[in-house]
Amino acid sequence: MLYRILTILAAMMLLVITGCGHTLKSESGLYDVTLERSMKVGVDGVWAWGKGNPYANQKSGRVYIAPMNVSHVKDADAHLLRLLQIQMYSNMVTGIGTSLKEAGKANGTDWRVTSNPAEACVRIDTALVHFKPQRPGFRLLSAFTLFAPIPGASQVAGYLGEGDICLECTIRDTRTGTLLAAFKDSNRKKARLYTEEAYTATGNADVNLQEWAERLGRTFRECGLDKLGKGGTLKKKIEERSVIEGAIRRF
Repeated sequence: MLYRILTILAAMMLLVITGCGHTLKSESGLYDVTLERSMKVGVDGVWAWGKGNPYANQKSGRVYIAPMNVSHVKDADAHLLRLLQIQMYSNMVTGIGTSLKEAGKANGTDWRVTSNPAEACVRIDTALVHFKPQRPGFRLLSAFTLFAPIPGASQVAGYLGEGDICLECTIRDTRTGTLLAAFKDSNRKKARLYTEEAYTATGNADVNLQEWAERLGRTFRECGLDKLGKGGTLKKKIEERSVIEGAIRRF
């Protein structure tokens, strides 16, 4: 009987969690386009410019990364939000900066990250629209009950302890204000029980912010190395991916 009760509770909790998915509409006002769900991309929803590359013949340029906007998250500890803001900025400067250097060495271009928005050709904005800290106590309980004789105990404790995070992002041409790409994603990765991140309040957020920064870096690297000026666009690149490649990117 106890097993059946726990199974039902776990199932109900799973339905609540999966049924409360974040809408693809912008909650921060960063974009007004309609995002699309696709098995070919590793985010909840994406939109990409499909009318050519505005930088096809530009050998050098600057990319400005704006600090992540955290003002849309209510009832959260201001100190934790500030820490996440600092971490995301550091992750993106490192990831995108490294990618631009790699692309530059390969094709002779000179694109760099700049801290001055006035000199930038491209601007990246991010907004945190949902954040719930992890509850380390429940995560620890989940680890201890992993091999408990009560089926489902670890899963229930895990659900109670997991955090929640959702991010919106846009990439724009600063000269014209044209939106080049936008995406929204939530809880892309989980802090595994055997890692340090599983037992801190920001652990879930930490691994996801790192993942999003790395994916943005890979996007800039691919665009630079593939020289999209040859008639290609980011939208076309996404469309040409196989579902298998998309699945690999997602997981």
